Amino acid sequence: MALVARFDTPGSLRDLPAGSVFYDNWHAFVAGRLAASTPGSGGGEFYDPSEVDVNVLAERALVWMGFPRALMVAMHRDNRSAAFIAGEDRTVQEEYCEWQVSRNQAGKITKVVIVTEVPEYWEQLWAVDRARVVALYQLLVSPAVVEADLVGPGGVYNRFNRWNTTDGIVHFIQVINTLSAAFGLAQGSVNSGGALDNYEANPGPSTSVDPRVILDIGTLARKGLSISLREPIGLYIAGYDDTGWSKPDGTPVDNYWRIVRGAPGRILRLEYEVPAAAGFVVGDIRIGGRPIEWGGQIAEHITCTIGGIAGRRAP
Repeated sequence: MALVARFDTPGSLRDLPAGSVFYDNWHAFVAGRLAASTPGSGGGEFYDPSEVDVNVLAERALVWMGFPRALMVAMHRDNRSAAFIAGEDRTVQEEYCEWQVSRNQAGKITKVVIVTEVPEYWEQLWAVDRARVVALYQLLVSPAVVEADLVGPGGVYNRFNRWNTTDGIVHFIQVINTLSAAFGLAQGSVNSGGALDNYEANPGPSTSVDPRVILDIGTLARKGLSISLREPIGLYIAGYDDTGWSKPDGTPVDNYWRIVRGAPGRILRLEYEVPAAAGFVVGDIRIGGRPIEWGGQIAEHITCTIGGIAGRRAP
């Protein structure tokens, strides 16, 4: 496999024209967070594909559920309603998947937006073209967004601006939901101790994603393989499943999903909303006979992914 000449943006997004310095900056950002090689204690390594040439033997998509595992199986093990209520707080949506709901005057959900976009992308975009960031916010959240709303101290981009917290959602705000954290998890997993299975593995964080990545990468490293993340590097919504969901009349739901950013298999922004002509809203839909009252009920049916590759160094 040839060396990566320039790391692509998540989902191969093209928010600025070809030739913009933004794409060079993004490559430099990713390369700067990937060590040329992180040797594994049990053999193998995590490598930077822009610096190390590897003959790729296999690709693997790591997949996990979007709803926080800790809420469902630890904190509220016997109370699903309590888990869903707690899950509406974006600061606990820690599976590299965040969502926000909109409700009507009756309190019923009318729309759920799920994102896997990383804040670093928006910071890099802001550094090159603030007007474009404002325009994207206006398109995704509200025409009322102005540049001053997005400015933080010293003129830097404010990840926690009102249109990405209380009044909307564009990208991650949970502190460990960053691309840098994902890099650290992947690189550190080559030194996970060489567990043979999930029984031997150190339990680590109580998320769905961390143990999955730690075990899979650790297993590959133990085989002496060189491991890295697959291009275009990013956190994605891999899929969604509305099997068993029903309209108020009991018939199966139609397709109310809309991919707004990204593409199938590599979705970065996904919206769930019933067309007004249908005469009902998301909150009138039932999952397994229970009405949708919380966005987490939908997030439970979302799968997230990050792609990996493994091989041996080219001679």
